[in-house]
Amino acid sequence: MLFCRILPAVFLLSASLCCASALSTPARAAGPAQDGGKTHKETGHIDSEAFLRAIVAVRFEDDAEAAKAFQQALAADPGNAELLRQALVRSIMSGSPDAGELARRVNELPASRNQVSVLALGNEAARQGRWTAALGYYRMAESDLLTHLIMPLLMAWGEQAQGHAGQAVNALLAQAQDAGGLTPFYTLHAALIARAGGMENRAQELLFRAQKLMSGSDVLTARSCAAWLWQHGQREKARAVLRALGDTDPLLTLAGPGLQANIAVFPVASAREGIARAYLLAAFILNQQGREQMHADPAGSARLTAAQRGASAFQFNEASRLMLGFALEMDPTLVEARLMLAEIQGEEGHPDAARETLLHVPPTDPLAPVAMFRLSMFDIAAGRLDDAIALLNKLSSESPEQTAGQAQVQRVLGGALLEKKDWAGAIAAYTRAMEFDRKHGAVDWALLSMRATTYYEAGDWPHARADARAALAYAPDEPSLLNFLGYSMTERHENLPEAEELLRKAHRLAPEEAAITDSLGWVRVEQGDVEGGLVLLEKAAEQIPEDPEVNYHLGEAYWRLGRRTEAVDQWNMALGLHPNPSDEKLIRAALERADMAPKTGVDEKKSDQSTQKGEKAQ
Repeated sequence: MLFCRILPAVFLLSASLCCASALSTPARAAGPAQDGGKTHKETGHIDSEAFLRAIVAVRFEDDAEAAKAFQQALAADPGNAELLRQALVRSIMSGSPDAGELARRVNELPASRNQVSVLALGNEAARQGRWTAALGYYRMAESDLLTHLIMPLLMAWGEQAQGHAGQAVNALLAQAQDAGGLTPFYTLHAALIARAGGMENRAQELLFRAQKLMSGSDVLTARSCAAWLWQHGQREKARAVLRALGDTDPLLTLAGPGLQANIAVFPVASAREGIARAYLLAAFILNQQGREQMHADPAGSARLTAAQRGASAFQFNEASRLMLGFALEMDPTLVEARLMLAEIQGEEGHPDAARETLLHVPPTDPLAPVAMFRLSMFDIAAGRLDDAIALLNKLSSESPEQTAGQAQVQRVLGGALLEKKDWAGAIAAYTRAMEFDRKHGAVDWALLSMRATTYYEAGDWPHARADARAALAYAPDEPSLLNFLGYSMTERHENLPEAEELLRKAHRLAPEEAAITDSLGWVRVEQGDVEGGLVLLEKAAEQIPEDPEVNYHLGEAYWRLGRRTEAVDQWNMALGLHPNPSDEKLIRAALERADMAPKTGVDEKKSDQSTQKGEKAQ
């Protein structure tokens, strides 16, 4: 999210890292683990209850619970190398303090040792300031394809921590010559290392070289360049660099005040923070690979089904989350890592896990408002509307300037208030969002449409109609808008010929949309063409049989054609589908009408002829 796009062809994905992430899909080890020629025979006493808890926790991305459950299962079967690796991976992802001990146990089994365990041990040594040991562990993982891409960064920061900044910069720049899409990031880290080592002139040259090499705006680069400019008296240029971030990602305008307030602070000031950024970069690479895998064209040489692409994307995301675990292990305050982690969790359908991730964002961090906005979105997804509204109101009050980010805040706030049936509040929020558009000479028809819907729900039809017509002026071929206006007019018996014209156009544009088919059928019924409308209403009812409004309309058509038994059956069905209050009132009124109606002896066999006539009318 916060990096410029990197060409996917640049990167070689590590097969072993994918396997390491796949270990997070629990499976009983197929064979005994080897330990220096000694065999740990499986005891067969696996704790199945703990194992099943771990499986469920993995599926819900509850890494803390998964780590705990795997360790419980491991306690009952300590020689099970698979359970040991599982426990390690989940402990890293959850930030458990047990990760170091588990990594040592994995590393003691030559057949089980992998880059996950050696990186974990290297990170532990780095956190303890044992840099010689850290570099030793990192070198053990250097042969891995993915870690080979970030290894120059890990090694360079380790060298800087030992006072060898010049050597680290030269080595990193040598690697950058053949790094392809990673060249800007190697150059940026070389600049940060040069600055940490007191090499100011070299840092300046490399910082702005990295800025030119970036194919888009990058937060770390922008903040680093702005800090250098500020510290060297170029304060207006520094502020302009940060303001430009909002052009790439409008949400970053929410962070504008915080970024400007911390403009003099370099975002990376230590080797640990530099290593955390290296892991964040690895996570980004994996996440991008996963997205491209999900949207890959299956017509190529490697034909994959949608399910296979989805499973592969899941593995990439798991590996990405592992790298984010490493990043947060090295720098628990790294907000970009939490934003990326929450984004992955949300995309995989775990808003509660994403919410928990964002709750740990330090409120004083410049990017905290972005995290707060994302948190509000997950609150809405989880049904926590009051929490979301409180967060969005807080964002609105803390940064009242009309920015692109604030426009998004008001838009989301309007949706949350609409769901809460706070019509006045929703209308006000949508209006504030539209004011931003007008200020910048733009009009968003979707905002007009949402405000029209809110006015409609509030019972203010004149304003709803005005907004809907205004929206149609900008989006004349939008089926949902045509349907909203046409159906709303039909409900009020307002200019029914025009309403039918709008709905016919919507139906031409979206012939398979059941709600539009129902609307067109209903406007024909309301104009007296009951037979012609019936065909459309029956088709809509086949498509969405559990919609009470559609069933009410169909029952009304049957009633007007004299098919009273079918009409009553349809209304009773509609009543059992939990209609909204206004529809329920109509349905009950229809049933009361049926109870009070005299028995006319109408021949319901005429229904077949009526249907045939309706088909001709269609």
